[in-house]
Amino acid sequence: MSLGRTTHMKLRSEGVTWQEIDGELVILDLKTSAYLTTNAAGTTLAKLLTEERSLDELADALVDAFDIDRPQALADADAFVEQLSAKSLLAPID
Repeated sequence: MSLGRTTHMKLRSEGVTWQEIDGELVILDLKTSAYLTTNAAGTTLAKLLTEERSLDELADALVDAFDIDRPQALADADAFVEQLSAKSLLAPID
């Protein structure tokens, strides 16, 4: 389910909690007990996704934070968003 690069998304806030430990996050869905752990890149993306963001914005943040090339940043951001979506951790955006 690859989202378009300009489609906006954000983390669900209701029924979700997260804890940062040594630069990594554990995101927990309180309703389903599903969880996702992140690395440093995922932590960066998750923090950005507390507000509506596009895939392009997420990729830009990875390029800036980790000095990786744009195609890799897009692939990484897309993979992270896919994981969030698979665990129903994204909020619907109208």
